[in-house]
Amino acid sequence: MRALREAGALSVSLVAESDGEVVGHVAASKVTLSDGTPDWFGLGPVSVLPAWQGRGIGSALVQECLARLRERGARGCVVLGEPDYYQRFGFRAVPGLILPGVPLAYFMALDWGDDRPRAEVAFHPAFTATA
Repeated sequence: MRALREAGALSVSLVAESDGEVVGHVAASKVTLSDGTPDWFGLGPVSVLPAWQGRGIGSALVQECLARLRERGARGCVVLGEPDYYQRFGFRAVPGLILPGVPLAYFMALDWGDDRPRAEVAFHPAFTATA
């Protein structure tokens, strides 16, 4: 997260607080599609403190993040994660939209346009930062 913030790559960053303590966070950043389609984003990371999980905090953060992306004119959003969790927000595996080396079932997209790109997706290089 720090690397994304330092690179100026965060498009949306939201926190959930309780009594001044951060209990959850969600972020989104632009992704690059190999076919040149603009205005696509990647959701993540999404996190909620273990003691606060199961209370709808993560869902509320994801929904608000997606709403803000749409307000910004995003054409779509991708996520790498557990299908059972992210499908509730409308994410689906989309044949032709791939993240190399990742099983299709775990790489999903949500599009808000009529044209579904067929492309490889690349996240910002800061996602590979190790420090």
